[in-house]
Parts: sequence; structure tokens; C-alpha cells
Amino acid sequence: MIGKMTAAACAALLLAGTAQAGVIGAGGFTAPTLIDFEDAVAGPIGSQYAALGATFVNFDLDVYATSPAPPSRVAIKFIDGSPEIDGSIVFSSVITRLGADASTNPEDDTFVDAYLGNTLVGSTFFDTGGDGIDGSFIGIEFLSGFDRVVFRTLPVVNGALALDNLRFENVVPPSPVPEPGSLTLTLAGTAVLGLVLARRRQR
Repeated sequence: MIGKMTAAACAALLLAGTAQAGVIGAGGFTAPTLIDFEDAVAGPIGSQYAALGATFVNFDLDVYATSPAPPSRVAIKFIDGSPEIDGSIVFSSVITRLGADASTNPEDDTFVDAYLGNTLVGSTFFDTGGDGIDGSFIGIEFLSGFDRVVFRTLPVVNGALALDNLRFENVVPPSPVPEPGSLTLTLAGTAVLGLVLARRRQR
């Protein structure tokens, strides 16, 4: 019984450790794959960047400003005049970090949902704006990994979302070094478990 409880507790702790998520800034990337859309062909972006590991759903190519820099080619969620539909990016492998310069109408906000397969890993809210003049950086980090993101824009105005300088990478977090106190507890628990098993064998 003690052995089963200890294993279950350890599994719960491990799962809790992998569920970490957070917002990440533009400087929080190590060596990401970068897509600036300058070489994209007009129309749906689709699989134009499949060789880099990203396929776009419901994003077209447009010229827009997502930062104080001059307007440039961007991926825009404004398909057939229906910007309120969700846009997504599917990755060919698991990643842990994603970021982009983003611009929406000032009244519109953006949710980014991260999935691993069909399982929702987590969602992050961004108070986006810019209106094609400037914008903000949106970045997420889910250490448990994800292979698809869905962009949901609250369409107060029309729900359009422009993305530029998309970057993504898979960074495996370092294994945590146990603190002396927790290491002592682990060793003590192992010793107690050993004693219980030894007593059972003597019976």
C-alpha cells in the first residue's frame, strides 16, 4: 500500500512539473526557426513553410504593419472577408515556445490555444492592438510541449489578426536539481519502503 501511494504521489508531482506555462517575450528565445513571410506567395499561406515545419490554416498573405517598422508581408487571419474564424498553425514536431509580432484592431483581443495532438495544453490571453500601425509581441511557452496553436480573436470590430516574424523552437528544460531537504525526504521514504518490504518477506 505504501509503495503504491508513493508511486502515485511521485507521478502526480512529475505531471504537475510538466504543466508549466507562461508568457514569453521576444528576447526569451534561444535559437528559433524564424518566418518573416517576405518570400511567401500571394494567397493562402497553407503549406508554403512546411519545409520549416509549419503549416498555416486560415491565414492569407498581406502587407501590413505589426510593429513600428514599415509595413511588410505578414500572415493575416482575414479569409474571404470572414476574419472572425479561427486561424491555426500546425507544426511537424513538438515545440515548447512560439512568438510573433501581432496586430489587431485596438478593440480586439487574442487568445492563443496550444494543443498536443487533440489535447488542450493551455490557453493564453493577449491584449492586442495596433490597427496596422504598430502592434505588440505575443509569445507562449508550454514546457510540456505542443504541436498546434489556434488563434481566437475576439471580434469586437472584425477579428482580423496579422502575424509577422513568427518564431518557434523546442527547448527541453533542464532537470531540476533536488534541494537537500527534498533529497533527504526521498531517501528517508525509500528507507521506510525498504523496511516495510523486508518485514513482509520475513512473515
